[in-house]
Amino acid sequence: MVVFTWLITFYAVQFIPNTIKPQHIFVNILPTLERIIYGANLSEIISQHTNSVLDIFAWLPYGIIHFAFPFIFSLALFIFGPPGALAVFGQAFGYMNLAGVLTQLVFPTSPPWYELSYGSAPADYSVHGQPGGLARIDEILGLNLYGTTFGNSPLVFGAFPSLHSGCATIEMLFLSWLCPKARFYCVFHVMWMWFATMYLTHHYLIDLVGGSIYATIAFFCFRHYLPVIRPGCLTRLDYIDSKVPVKNSFGNFVRSIEMERFTDTLNMNESDDTEAMLMKDVQHDENDVFTLTDIEEEDSTNSYDHVVPLRAVRNEHMYIITNDASSGSSSLPSTSTSPTCSDPPSPVTPHSGVFFQQEIKQH
Repeated sequence: MVVFTWLITFYAVQFIPNTIKPQHIFVNILPTLERIIYGANLSEIISQHTNSVLDIFAWLPYGIIHFAFPFIFSLALFIFGPPGALAVFGQAFGYMNLAGVLTQLVFPTSPPWYELSYGSAPADYSVHGQPGGLARIDEILGLNLYGTTFGNSPLVFGAFPSLHSGCATIEMLFLSWLCPKARFYCVFHVMWMWFATMYLTHHYLIDLVGGSIYATIAFFCFRHYLPVIRPGCLTRLDYIDSKVPVKNSFGNFVRSIEMERFTDTLNMNESDDTEAMLMKDVQHDENDVFTLTDIEEEDSTNSYDHVVPLRAVRNEHMYIITNDASSGSSSLPSTSTSPTCSDPPSPVTPHSGVFFQQEIKQH
């Protein structure tokens, strides 16, 4: 959303009435500071000697790589970076460019091509943009691509800060963070962009330094939000902590866009695989003696053998024979006549037989 905000802001500048914009456009401040700080106008010196080889060498970073590299690097950061790194890069990249566009809007400054065309004459918003040294690229290609593009630029007086320099710097800072071995190329890329912008008369050196300062501030403001790079992890899928193996396939990279949902799916698959492994351990081959069905049958028979006699006893009728006082006979052995009993006979209550007979009838 920050990147879209920056692009919409840059496009919407042309619809702001000129009466609302700052009325004074700084024409001499940048070349004056250039001569004070560096002793000369470096853009003027570098752009004096031109040829087709240098034109192509400067056109590649300024007109091709500058527009294509953010998409290529974002894709590489998504694939090879830890999850969350691309979101941090997008935030830093968007806020840096948005701050640069707002600075160009409230602090309008003229680029070197204006000095070559109009000198120190005061500028106004009726002046259209010019392609500068990119006009020679149109001649080589036989097109009017850059002449039309810069002629319709919504922000003509936006020399400071240079967003070409800012984009190159912040991209190289994130690239050196992701791959420290590429730091030499990162320095070369920034210097290459600096040479191209001055050779094509689009920025002064002070503009380039200002753009790099914006990029450095944005990088260090968002650097502590970057995830930790684990050694041994080559892609973002290697950062997923899951026992289920995750293949480096196109489908998995697409699913990992929603990393939280993708991780939950992996966890569900992991539980399913664990259950399947347990079932596989229980259910042996057909040649094995025991199977899961045998185990259940064994549990249903052997484990409850002690319950069967109790059920039989419970279901049968219980008959108790007691002494009948009227008959005077007893079918139960008397304690007094028991051959193993040495204790004296216990007294029998006169109503004991009636009590037992009533209990039997109730049951």
